[in-house]
Amino acid sequence: QIVQQRCNILFTVASGCGLILIYTNSNNITSLAEGQDLVTDDVIVIEGEVANISCRVKNSDDSVIQLLNPNRQTIYFRDVRPLKDSRFQLVNFSNSELRVALTNVSLSDEGRYVCQLYTDPPQEAYANLTVLVPPVNLFIDVREDTVTEGEETELNCTAMQSKPAARIRWLKGDKELQGKTKSEEDEYNMFTVTSQLSLRVSREDNDVPVVCLVEHPAAKDLQTQRYLEVQYKPEVKLSASYPQDLPREGDRLELSCIATGNPTPLEWIWLKVEDELPDHVRISGADLIIDNLNKTDNGTYRCMTSNIVGESYSDYVLFVY
Repeated sequence: QIVQQRCNILFTVASGCGLILIYTNSNNITSLAEGQDLVTDDVIVIEGEVANISCRVKNSDDSVIQLLNPNRQTIYFRDVRPLKDSRFQLVNFSNSELRVALTNVSLSDEGRYVCQLYTDPPQEAYANLTVLVPPVNLFIDVREDTVTEGEETELNCTAMQSKPAARIRWLKGDKELQGKTKSEEDEYNMFTVTSQLSLRVSREDNDVPVVCLVEHPAAKDLQTQRYLEVQYKPEVKLSASYPQDLPREGDRLELSCIATGNPTPLEWIWLKVEDELPDHVRISGADLIIDNLNKTDNGTYRCMTSNIVGESYSDYVLFVY
């Protein structure tokens, strides 16, 4: 009877069904054939945070599970930790899962971790641990601290030592601007990204913040800004004040010179175009006052002011009724 059974097996092998012979002699492989399956997941974690690595078995038959590091050193064998790294802590152990937490993750922890199931043959599943590093520093450099209206200035925003490379965007007010980006990778696979923004400025840009905004999977709301200082020549306006709807003889006229500029103009010059100022005109800084108007006061009055960028003026034509 025994001989007959062996012959049947040999006959089956000869028929090309040798796997039946292996299954007959191995319970572990039989379990594998019945669907025992080892699975894990890739893990992405921010430097300094906690990574959870899970080795899971579907249709488990109580085979031993262990977790190995990228150097194939055993971290956990069942619920025992041979590796002398206390950052690895057991979260869960059962016949269907080995879950381990790695605290205070560093860049050196990155790599392929191995889940191993002691079947015959052994099964392995791989969890790739990716460590994200936010930029360690973010700053803006400007080519010059102040720039004159109509000229072009240059700003450089640098996001240092991140992984992966950061993406830099520029904003001025609610308008997005385009810069030229350069990325450098060091020997540790860390990236330093610099974006250069060229900007032709106007007086409306003075005291307006230019924002460098960084997009990175390990950082939220990471930004810095630099206020533009734009110098421009004064803009002058004249306002007139008199008692009635029109300047009339005997009335009092007051002209006020309103000037804005950067730097702020501090001196005013009053004159009468193509004539001398009347003797009874009083000047007090930005104000010109004429008491007791008469028709000889008719003419064009000009207020002039200046700063380091240039000079400007405004005229008022007086006609006394």
